[in-house]
Amino acid sequence: MSKGKGILLRIALVVVLAAAISHFFGSSFYMNVVIITTLGVLGEVVHMPENMPGAADNPEGKEIHPFKAMAIGVVIVLVLLVVGFLFPEVYRFGFDSYS
Repeated sequence: MSKGKGILLRIALVVVLAAAISHFFGSSFYMNVVIITTLGVLGEVVHMPENMPGAADNPEGKEIHPFKAMAIGVVIVLVLLVVGFLFPEVYRFGFDSYS
C-alpha cells in the first residue's frame, strides 16, 4: 500500500470511529477525534520497542522512526486542542447536539 493510501485510510478510520462514537454515545464529534488521536499516540508509545528499526515490526528499518511518529502525533493532538480552544463551538457538533 502506498503512503498516500495509508494516510487516507487512517484518516477515514478516525472519522468513521468518531462518527460511530458520536452516534452511539451522543458525544461531541470533535472531542472524539481528539480522543482517538491521543489514543493513537499512546498506542505508538506502548509499541515503540517493536517499531524501532531492526525490531519485530520493522525488521528492515523502512518505516518511520517511532520518535518521529510520536512527535508528529503530539503535534497533531496539540493543533486539535488549540483549534478547540480558539473555536469552542466545534465541540458542540455531534449526532446528539440538537437538543
